Amino acid sequence: MDEFIKRYKIKIRALSPIHVGNGEKIGKKEYINLLWDHKVIIPDLIKMYTDICKAGLEKEYIKYMLNEQTDLGIWLKKHGFQKKDYQRWKRYELDSGDALSGSPVGRQVRTKEIMCITKDAYGLPFIPGSSLKGMIRTALLAYEIKQNPEKYREVCTSIKNNVRQFAKRDQCLSRETSDLETMAFHTLGRDEKKKGNAVNSCLSGLIVSDSKPISLKSLTLSQKIDYTLDGKEKPLPILKEALIPDTEISFEISIDRTQCKYTIDIILDALEDFQQNMYRNFYSRFRRGSEEKGIVWLGGGCGFLSKTIIYPVFKNDAVRITDAIFKNTLGKNYSIHKHNKDISLRAAPHVCKCTYYDGRLYDMGMGKIEAVSI
Repeated sequence: MDEFIKRYKIKIRALSPIHVGNGEKIGKKEYINLLWDHKVIIPDLIKMYTDICKAGLEKEYIKYMLNEQTDLGIWLKKHGFQKKDYQRWKRYELDSGDALSGSPVGRQVRTKEIMCITKDAYGLPFIPGSSLKGMIRTALLAYEIKQNPEKYREVCTSIKNNVRQFAKRDQCLSRETSDLETMAFHTLGRDEKKKGNAVNSCLSGLIVSDSKPISLKSLTLSQKIDYTLDGKEKPLPILKEALIPDTEISFEISIDRTQCKYTIDIILDALEDFQQNMYRNFYSRFRRGSEEKGIVWLGGGCGFLSKTIIYPVFKNDAVRITDAIFKNTLGKNYSIHKHNKDISLRAAPHVCKCTYYDGRLYDMGMGKIEAVSI
């Protein structure tokens, strides 16, 4: 059996902060901002609340939670708590970077909730295999369509025709996308009556593990920055736990060659082709991104392009189609977020997603991948 299964150790080195969320959030009154230490402490709320009650401050704390807008750290200091108390309550801490302490250009944000990175049962960050495989899946689909454009022409034409129909964000073009994936990947013929059945997918033979646990010391707090075509920066009150640059993300890929038609070389070629397309059609417009070999884009915050095949498939029509998707899925936010400028600027979206770390502006979600056979 081993001769049919190829295993590879994969490493992605973070070139910028990377955030893969789990949907959990830390409320703005659930963390302690040590402003001058550039640290954020995430406390065990039960331990903290127990000490607050022991100090006879239960009613004051309830009043604070219900009515006050003060940072938790300021409230605790006002009522006599000190760093030694914070350390006793601490679940973990992370570098707040430039997100809460101002920046070289004078930014500062009010305390906001923090979007958590995915963590395992022991509280350590990791990147789920589903996220890693999703990155590969998108690149392979774009690669398939590029290799066999005539095969997919009818479905791609259907996307062009239906893109103006109003839909929820998670339902937009879902049927057309499903049709493309069925044509590209459902080649095993295990269920001939229902080709769309997942048992027919050759990607069932592509097994992508979760990453190894990552040290909490590799976490930072990242603030979302919208970067415009003319180089202006717009900080937004969105904070995320993220892996710092140079963090190593290690995982394994197993390919069952009796099921999966893709080799590791094809997978890496597809990822490379996808990245080069993103650079040519988007990042280069902002004088950002990289032409370096082996670049991949992972997680939340690296934008619409990294999750879809619109740009590599539709090329010159991509801006118009992307604009139509935004118009018919964002509702009033289409105008609020100024997507009505996309067509005239010939860039959709018209901002690049960035963040600051250690005084430097980074594109969000950039890494470099390499594979070694086991």
